[in-house]
Amino acid sequence: MKPHTLIALSIAAAGGLALAAFAQKPVPPSKPPYSPSRKAGTTLYVSGQVPRTADGADVHASIEAETRQVMDNIGRILKDQGYTFDDVVNATVYLKDLQDYAEMNKAYASYFKNAFPARATVGGVDIVFGFRVEISCVASKEGK
Repeated sequence: MKPHTLIALSIAAAGGLALAAFAQKPVPPSKPPYSPSRKAGTTLYVSGQVPRTADGADVHASIEAETRQVMDNIGRILKDQGYTFDDVVNATVYLKDLQDYAEMNKAYASYFKNAFPARATVGGVDIVFGFRVEISCVASKEGK
């Protein structure tokens, strides 16, 4: 039963009213039900990014190209929120195939100039739209 149906039934039952069944067509969301990033205090949480360009084109050329597009997407979000890759303190990398680790790692590493964030890499996962890599991260400006 849909949440709005439960509310209507609860209100009707509480008031001793006769119940009438009704249906409502689901309304598709106009955008995905998540934020590209959320800020809490001085910490920025960046949702998992996939290799899709700002104009909506999917990048599938190679794991290096996919990783670079993901990192470019993360970089754009960081910049828009006043952060840089130097502020990234933690990252999680999801790979469809762990055989792509070395190639992904080389492209990923090139985005960090001063220090690498703590990181976990998970392999053998299905990633949306047939992509081979997805990366999320946390950036912080604490202590600055």
